[in-house]
Amino acid sequence: MKRIYSWLFLSLTVVAFACKKGEELNADNGNNTTKVAPDGFTYNTSKTINLNIRLLTNDNQPIKGVIVSLYPGTTNTDVSNIMFKGMTDATGTLRATLAVPSYIDTFTVDPEYVGLMRYAKTYLTSNQLNVTIGGAGGFSGNVAGRGIDMPNKWYIGENRVENNVVYKYMGTYNNLGRPSYLTTPGDIISAGLLSRINESLPERTDVRLVHPEYLLNTATPDIVVTELSDVWLTFVHEGAGYVNSLGYYVYNTNNPPSNVAQIDTVYHVLPNASLSGSGGDMRSGDKVYLGRYGAGKSIGFVIFANGWNGGSRTVNTNADKFYSNPNFNPEPIAALRRHHVLLYDRTEQMFLVGFEDINRSFSGCDQDFNDLVFYCKSNPVTAISTDNVANMDVPTDSDGDGVANSVDEFPNDPARAYRYYYPSQNNWATIAFEDLWPASGDYDMNDMLIDYRYTFVCNAANNVVDMNASYAIGAAGASFNNGFGLQLDVAPSAISSITGRRITGNYLSFNANGTEAGQSKAVIIPFDNHRSLISDPSGSIFINTQMDRARVSGDTVNLSIAFAQPMPVAGLLSTPMNHFIISNQRRGYEVHLPGYLPTDKADASLFGQWSDNTSPQNNRYYLAKDNSPWAINFLQKFTHPTETSNIKDAYLRYMNWVNSGGTTNTDWYSNTGAGYRNNALIYTK
Repeated sequence: MKRIYSWLFLSLTVVAFACKKGEELNADNGNNTTKVAPDGFTYNTSKTINLNIRLLTNDNQPIKGVIVSLYPGTTNTDVSNIMFKGMTDATGTLRATLAVPSYIDTFTVDPEYVGLMRYAKTYLTSNQLNVTIGGAGGFSGNVAGRGIDMPNKWYIGENRVENNVVYKYMGTYNNLGRPSYLTTPGDIISAGLLSRINESLPERTDVRLVHPEYLLNTATPDIVVTELSDVWLTFVHEGAGYVNSLGYYVYNTNNPPSNVAQIDTVYHVLPNASLSGSGGDMRSGDKVYLGRYGAGKSIGFVIFANGWNGGSRTVNTNADKFYSNPNFNPEPIAALRRHHVLLYDRTEQMFLVGFEDINRSFSGCDQDFNDLVFYCKSNPVTAISTDNVANMDVPTDSDGDGVANSVDEFPNDPARAYRYYYPSQNNWATIAFEDLWPASGDYDMNDMLIDYRYTFVCNAANNVVDMNASYAIGAAGASFNNGFGLQLDVAPSAISSITGRRITGNYLSFNANGTEAGQSKAVIIPFDNHRSLISDPSGSIFINTQMDRARVSGDTVNLSIAFAQPMPVAGLLSTPMNHFIISNQRRGYEVHLPGYLPTDKADASLFGQWSDNTSPQNNRYYLAKDNSPWAINFLQKFTHPTETSNIKDAYLRYMNWVNSGGTTNTDWYSNTGAGYRNNALIYTK
């Protein structure tokens, strides 16, 4: 009899609330057993991938302490789209496991490090991303490269004379502009040298701010030979979107050219100064013999911006040219005319040159002077003057965490090294809920729409020290007053503190550290009633689900979560987190993603009631008898259906995805092409 009364009370409660919501209760609750999806399908719009990224010098030695960024796809590499960051260990390796949208199979891997290929286009194989950047070949593994053209023929351009200047090729080169006249063997570029180069010319860093002494008017611009010697030029790096060409010219030190027309000959030393896999075929350590010069000779350089013509396989001498002599450059402001830096490395007794390949008065110029990097050496090593040549910088590590200050976002904090954002800095993920569980509703998936973003602060070992979480209500198409929670797969004691929660009621209790009391796992409650964050000025219970009403913006809850001990990032990102809502402030009524475990506070007596078909003994959670869900997570912002519009009617490929168990139409929610959406049923304000 007690069970009958409980069932009757549940039925009346659900029906009563359903009436307030607009009669959305599904008439087939508990009766519809025709399965819309195969058993075992959990409506996961993401997949778990394994990263194995290794960075090597050109003699296959590991490069440690380098930040590697991962971008979705291969076209948008704005830093705001970075979806994962990590640091290489002592073996030069970064390993990670994370969830990514199921429809993405290509990624851009970017080690922000001079000497290594930037923005490598990579692809998954069986959800594995195995990539090596560096090494003798420049890259290997799941790397597609950029502009690869298999070299099979030798070319040589026609020498030209323009404005009294002879432009002369030094010899033949292959399809991609790699010279045949390289010296064998090339140079080994050690991890130590790379670290000094990166300390001196770090990526994305304005040299004017960190090393203004490099750009002084008194700085020597060119290689000045002071005794008879052989001189070589060694390619190190290119970090440019352009496919640049490099030339050099020789003049008498005591009688330098006063304008470009006084240059006798420009030699095309590197017709295409682009890395292998990045539009060219150069590798770090490639070396060219420039010749034997006596005292009183100087060597200047010129970069032909985007000067390599892949069609004609020649250097375009009409391209924008930037010279080592600042007086030859076009900027209207004299202080911006210097386009290169010349530095001396005391350890290896060589002269490093870093070029900027864009007009420095343009807003798109990053002023980091590493668009093309090479160095010159002489034999004897004392044959090039060091007068007025700045020394290369040496890495420092103020906090002793093994991460150089130039890379460390927290240079004075040994517990912290860098941060990154998930799903990315400027983007949000969304979790969409139906809130009538264990009953089924109208499946408009807009009863509670929560946008979220996490910021992870990590140490040098890639473990999370702090987690900052932001939550905002995207839509609330229901009469219920819902709370929101997150269960982590760690003990409550693993959390040191939580601040920033929005708690307005008294139906919850908490431990001193901010986690929910009475739980065996750490449960975090960002807010206990969504109406404390957002409300419609007109008093409507429906928020951002009806196109005839104005869009409403609410508050954002920002949590700061400190861990008692650093936590492996894989424990947080290998699958979507276990978010859930507390339906109408009834603590036992938890609504989770399919397949996710309830907390200890969930009312297990509700399992199997109405439409629910949860079966803990069969490891089945939060799926209806017809295998429908109550929640779906998206690793991007989800554009939800309008009020009472079933998701299958708004998203025309949704049922294809569901029926297939998630194997087809994995982009059903992101693709805006024809046949994917019924825009009349989607909230677009």
